[in-house]
Amino acid sequence: SHGYINLTPGDSDTGKTDPTDPTDPSGETGNEGNLTIDHVVPLLFSSHKLEGKEQIYTSVVDRPNVQVTDKRGEEAGWNVQVSQTVFVDQTDATKTLKGAKLALPVGTLKDVGNVSLAPELYAVEVNDAPATFMNAKTGSGAGTWTNFFDKDEIKLTVPAGNKKGEYMSTVTWTLMDAPK
Repeated sequence: SHGYINLTPGDSDTGKTDPTDPTDPSGETGNEGNLTIDHVVPLLFSSHKLEGKEQIYTSVVDRPNVQVTDKRGEEAGWNVQVSQTVFVDQTDATKTLKGAKLALPVGTLKDVGNVSLAPELYAVEVNDAPATFMNAKTGSGAGTWTNFFDKDEIKLTVPAGNKKGEYMSTVTWTLMDAPK
């Protein structure tokens, strides 16, 4: 007797992979394919009063995480990079949040019965230059991987001397189909 199974790569039109632990508000990307970022934590820091000195604010989103799925079946590797624009006031585009620094911690991986080797995780200070946040070297990273953070470790440092305003930044998450 013998056993037999034939595993083939996931199709690029297999639909999206649902987040293993969605956040509120949702960070679900809706991306479809065989290599996708499925979920990205919204980076929300609420409302705060100016205090005349540098302040460090933490995320208000419970269970923040980033989830990547690789259904190619080759362990070819991939990497996720993150960058952001300057924080700009929502009513006066000439006003920016000067000197603000966004820091993301290393986090902790969650896999659901995954036998592939885990991707590497990195703490990053997010700015306009893409920084590697997760990296699956060749021979690793197949399946679904979720990087969870302690919300108190996602930090936005705002120097003293900034003006009042409602500021927003665009954070770009890039998934590349090759390891770094």
